[in-house]
Amino acid sequence: MDSTQFYERLSKQLTFLPKHRLISFGLDICERLLPDYIEFHHEFNWGDPEILKKSIQYVKDSVADVVDEEKVNQLLAGLEEVIPDTEEFTDPVGTYALNAACAVFELLEYLIDPEIDHLLNISSVITDTLDFKLSELETDLNEEDLLKHPEMLKEWNYQLELSK
Repeated sequence: MDSTQFYERLSKQLTFLPKHRLISFGLDICERLLPDYIEFHHEFNWGDPEILKKSIQYVKDSVADVVDEEKVNQLLAGLEEVIPDTEEFTDPVGTYALNAACAVFELLEYLIDPEIDHLLNISSVITDTLDFKLSELETDLNEEDLLKHPEMLKEWNYQLELSK
């Protein structure tokens, strides 16, 4: 399976899930990316992991409730303030933190704009992060090797199982 086939299959599967399962899909990825943001915060003493945690908790609390669009917009505004700029933080840890924050941002946006594209973007963020990490660990990998790497295939299969 290549990345196009993966995203086509994931998109199709997500289309059939109820809203609470879609939110759970996004939450799973955001929670797995959160440690990257926390590591960035500890290393550079910049940003605020509590804003990401609060946002994630709000999403968890909103699964069964009506979404307060004003509250979501407040969280989005707070999140915008703590998304690292990769031009300022050129270390890979900055990119991982950016990806973690962007995933949470997309999940919040999904609450007020329930389009599958937000969830596909969240999926893309974690696969991009994995791609970057694998490239760091194994510098001789080309793009084709990365897409066939056991860790990438494991992530794709995990997401496909999660979205069934």
